[in-house]
Amino acid sequence: LSILGDSISTYDGVSNDATANLSTLYNPYYYKEPFPLEKTYWKRLIDNLGLVLCVNNSWSGGNLTGRDHPDSGINRANELSNNNGSTPDIIIVFMGINDLGRRVAPSVFASDYETALQTVRFKYPNAAVCCVNLPDRDIALKEQTLIFNSIIENAVKSAGEKFFIADLFNSRLNNDFYYMNTLDGLHPDEDGMKIIAEVIEDSIRHNYKGD
Repeated sequence: LSILGDSISTYDGVSNDATANLSTLYNPYYYKEPFPLEKTYWKRLIDNLGLVLCVNNSWSGGNLTGRDHPDSGINRANELSNNNGSTPDIIIVFMGINDLGRRVAPSVFASDYETALQTVRFKYPNAAVCCVNLPDRDIALKEQTLIFNSIIENAVKSAGEKFFIADLFNSRLNNDFYYMNTLDGLHPDEDGMKIIAEVIEDSIRHNYKGD
């Protein structure tokens, strides 16, 4: 399993582990001790599905967009294999919340998200790719969230049969319930992480066909 993410997917010592991938050495993180590593959504997935982590290339505060910025997801999509050349069987792409919050133009998000997925398809042709859409966490952002999620859906359809969506938007982690299951209004707490893990696990079990 490899992950292309933002702060929600980070953990100190993992998402900046240069022994896994040298490019991640300076990746900033949000999650760290005493937040339990085993309670992150992705460690829950690893444990529940019997997976092994390949590379967690997540950057706290990072946008998916930004072709001129090395911290952007569109560029980090090139670094999801580890230093010994092992490539992932499953990739999670969980990005876009920061782009939404920073009012990135939908046209820019669409172009860069599609390019990121095409990079993943080219570099890791045997990987199944689970793209997590954006949660319904703020009524003031709902209309724009729907636009961004439509962009994600279209990019996934264009990328091919190995690409699929984990539908966080229509999960029970929404609106006031989202806020109540965070540490600070944005970053999920242990219960929020559990719901995210369940949504992604259901999608992987339904869509992943293996070799």
